[in-house]
Amino acid sequence: MSDLSSKKEQFESFYQGKTGHTVVLLPGLCGSALEMGAIPRLLQQSDLTYVIPKIPGYSAHTALTDYPEWIEFVDQLVTDLQESHEAISLVGLSMGATLAISVASRNQKIQSLCLLSPVLFFDGWSVPWYYPFLSLIYKIGIRNWHYKESEPFGVKNKELRRHIRKAVLANNVSELGAAHLPAKHLYQSLQLIKDAKKSLGEITANTLIIHAIDDETASPKNPDLILHGISSETRRVIWLGNSYHMITVDNEREIVANEVINFIAQCNERSTLAKTLNYNTPNLIIKNRLTNQRVI
Repeated sequence: MSDLSSKKEQFESFYQGKTGHTVVLLPGLCGSALEMGAIPRLLQQSDLTYVIPKIPGYSAHTALTDYPEWIEFVDQLVTDLQESHEAISLVGLSMGATLAISVASRNQKIQSLCLLSPVLFFDGWSVPWYYPFLSLIYKIGIRNWHYKESEPFGVKNKELRRHIRKAVLANNVSELGAAHLPAKHLYQSLQLIKDAKKSLGEITANTLIIHAIDDETASPKNPDLILHGISSETRRVIWLGNSYHMITVDNEREIVANEVINFIAQCNERSTLAKTLNYNTPNLIIKNRLTNQRVI
């Protein structure tokens, strides 16, 4: 198993486990590792390798790039990890879930996919009325603007929301990520959404979706579209009733983290069992009485 420390410049954070299974964590657009809540800690306790990649143009404090480069970066990372690890899982939050869809549609060897508050439509109850026109404004050349995050900042928990509000007012940034999205970031995210929608049918990985019913950014229409569009044999959706968009840090964060860890563990166990059965079961030889040929 390769030592990930040799590639640490590609990661915001990582942990080298010993099980041979790796989880790629994808926070939201311009987000941070803190967005993933307790998931990294639980992965480490399970001795699973995890990485949070530093994606140029997508991750915070990186140069602006176009969305195909985001996909290519993560896809290449997954390909590299597959050379030295038995199984790869993707866990994406918000736009990170959208990015995970596009990557998984291009790599059929990804074992499991956990989509947390996936965004294929910005149609939640707090999305401003003018949002659909932002892409048009960008296309006609008006690009020197930012989209500002506002209350409730993706969280239903009032104490956490108060903390985020203070951080945003003081620094224009909170512990969960940037409070302002540049026009190009926003436009490229909309193009990524188009790619993910077209790619749904190519998804074959075991898929878990966790979504809040009251998500203020993306309505329940989002997971419904994914469930009906993907080709995965294993599909599971969990609906939350006491959270908003940032489910990894909101009121039901422990449920989210535990369900993600359990789903990945179940997929790993199922895969290991299947490999064991295939290895221990001899080839079935059937004799065709009419032709006296053997079919293996």
